[in-house]
Amino acid sequence: MRECLYGYGAIASFWQGKISLMDDLLFEFTEWLRGTPVTELSLWISDTRASEWIAMHFWAIPIFQVIHILSISASFVAVLMLNLRAFGFAGSATLTEAANRYSRVLWWALLGLVGSGFLMIVGEPVRELVNPYFWVKMILLVIGVLVAAAFAKSLAKQGEATGSASGGTKVAGVVLIVLWCMIIWCGRWIAYAPV
Repeated sequence: MRECLYGYGAIASFWQGKISLMDDLLFEFTEWLRGTPVTELSLWISDTRASEWIAMHFWAIPIFQVIHILSISASFVAVLMLNLRAFGFAGSATLTEAANRYSRVLWWALLGLVGSGFLMIVGEPVRELVNPYFWVKMILLVIGVLVAAAFAKSLAKQGEATGSASGGTKVAGVVLIVLWCMIIWCGRWIAYAPV
C-alpha cells in the first residue's frame, strides 16, 4: 500500500513541476507583452468612443460573451459532427454532403466568433490583448481554422472518390477536436490570467 501511495505522490509531484513550469512561462510571456507596443495599443483602444460606449453599457460585454460562447459551441458541434460522420458513427448522408452541410455551419459560427471576439477586445482591450491565454488562443485558432478547412476539403474529396474517410483524415479530425478543446480552455482562462 505504501508503494502505491508513493507512486501517486511521484505522479502528483511530476505534474506539479509541469504546472509550475507552465505558470512561469505564462508569467514571463505576460511580462514580455507588457513591454511591447501591444500595451500602448490596448490603452489607445480603451480611449476610443467604441470602447467607452461598451464600458458605459453594462449589458454589452455579457451579450458579446453569449454570442461568442454560442458561436464557439456551434463551431465545435460542426467539428464533432464531421468527425462522427468520418468515423461512421452518425448520419446517413455521404461524406461530401456532411462536409458541405457542416462546413457552412462552421464558417458562419467562425464569423460570429470573430465578430463577437472583436467587440470584446474593443470593450476590454487591456484584459484581452495583454493576456498570454488570449495570444495562445489566437495561435491555436489560426491553426484550428487551417486544419478545419483542410479536414472539410479532404472529407468532401474522399466522399466523392471512395465514400469513406482515410486514416490520415480521421487523425486530422481527432487533432481538430483536441485543438478546439484547447481553444475553449484558453478562452475560459482569459478571465483568470493576471494582467
